[in-house]
Amino acid sequence: MPLTLFGCTDDPMQDVGDDASDTGTPGDGDGDPGDGDGDPGDGDGDPGDGDGDSGDGDGDTEKPGLGDTPNTLCEAATVNLATIVAENQSGSPDPLEIEAAYVGTGLQEFVQLAGAVTGRVDAGTLIDDAMILTALQGTELDLLDIEWRIYLVMQQYIRHEISDVAATLPDPSNDPAVLYARWDAAWCYWDGNLRPLAQLADGIGLAGDTIEADIDQGFEWGHSGIEGAESWAIDDWVVPPAKQVVEKTTYALAHRLTMQWSADAASEGDAATAAWYAHQAYGAFQIIEDRMATKNTPGIAIIEDALLGDPAEIDADDVLRQMNIAFVKRTRKYTDLALPSVDSLMATPEGHTGANEGSTYSKLVEPFMVDLDGFDAADYRDNWTAWITAVKDDDVPAGEAASAVLTDYNCALQAQLGIAECTSSTDEQ
Repeated sequence: MPLTLFGCTDDPMQDVGDDASDTGTPGDGDGDPGDGDGDPGDGDGDPGDGDGDSGDGDGDTEKPGLGDTPNTLCEAATVNLATIVAENQSGSPDPLEIEAAYVGTGLQEFVQLAGAVTGRVDAGTLIDDAMILTALQGTELDLLDIEWRIYLVMQQYIRHEISDVAATLPDPSNDPAVLYARWDAAWCYWDGNLRPLAQLADGIGLAGDTIEADIDQGFEWGHSGIEGAESWAIDDWVVPPAKQVVEKTTYALAHRLTMQWSADAASEGDAATAAWYAHQAYGAFQIIEDRMATKNTPGIAIIEDALLGDPAEIDADDVLRQMNIAFVKRTRKYTDLALPSVDSLMATPEGHTGANEGSTYSKLVEPFMVDLDGFDAADYRDNWTAWITAVKDDDVPAGEAASAVLTDYNCALQAQLGIAECTSSTDEQ
C-alpha cells in the first residue's frame, strides 16, 4: 500500500536564545537591543545579519554552508532505505530485496553505529539491529515495521547529535569542523530520509502547520551559530534554541501522522489495508512515545493497544486526545518558565531556549484550540513572539502580559481535554 494520506477533517536531554552583548551600534545585527526579534537582518542567525557569515563586512572568514561536510555513510544509508521504502510501497514487498538493502550495507552500519551512540543496547545487544534482523523473516507488516524502526533510529540519532552540539561548552581546544560535521550529519539524515515524512504531515493540512519549513529553519539557524564570538565557542543564544525547534517540530511530524493514520485505520473497510494504516500509525507513534511519559503515561498503553489490536476497534478521537493531553502539559511548562518568580531566566540564553522550546511545543496542540472562547491563532502566536522577545530583552512586564495569555489558553485546552488540574508536571492516573 502507498503512503497516501487521505484528508481528515522535561526532557532527559537539555530542555531548557540572539547575542546579548553590546559591541556595536543599534540595528547592525550584532546583538544590540532590537536586533534579534525574529525579523530578517536582526543578527539572529540568518544570512547577512552581521553574525560572522560571509558577506557581513565584519572581517570574519567565510563559514561552511549547511551540509557541506561529506558523509558517505549517510549517503549509503539513504540509498538503502529508499529501496526498503519502495518495496513496502509496492504492495508486495520482497523480503530478499529488503534483506539485501540492509544486511552488510551502509544502512546496517548506520543502525549499529547509532545504537551504540544513543545507548540503544540491552545486555550487549544492539536492540534495533536485532529487531530488524528478526523482522526480515516475518510478514509484510513486519517488513513495514523495519522501515519505521529505521526512521526511529534516525530521529534518535539526529536528536543526540544536535543536542550534543548545543551543549558544547566554550573551550579553545574545540574544533568547529567537528561540530559542523556532527550538525551536518544530522541534517543529512533529516534531508534524505525524514523530509518525505514531514511533507506527508504537512499534507494533512492542519491550520498553521509548516513542519518541513520549520525543521529546515531550525537546522539553518543552529548551523549559523556553531562559531560564536570565538570559533571555539558556540553562540548559546542560537544553537540550543535551534536544536529545540528541530527536535520538537519532529514531534509534530509524528503527532500528525499518528493522528491521520489511526483515523484511516479506523475508517478503512478492507482489513489488510486497515492493518497497514494501523502499523503506520504505530511506527510514527514510537517517535513520540517517550514524550508521553510522566505527562500521560497511561496513554502510552492505550494508544499502543489500540494500534496493535483490531483496527475496527480503534477510537481515533481518543488516540488524538491521549497525545494532546501529554503535549498540552509539556507546553504549559514553558508559558511562564522564565519569569523571575519561576526560575529567574529572563535575559539569559537558557530562558531564551526555553521560550523557543515552548513556542515549538505549542504548535503541536495549537490547531486544537480553535474551539476555545475568544481564541485567535494569529494573536496566540504573536504572544509567543512577544514572550520570546521579552525574555531576550529582560522586559518583565511584557513577559508577564504574554505569559498570562498563553497560560490562560493552555489551561482552557487542558480543561477541554478533561484534565482535572492545569499542570505541567502531574501525570495522568
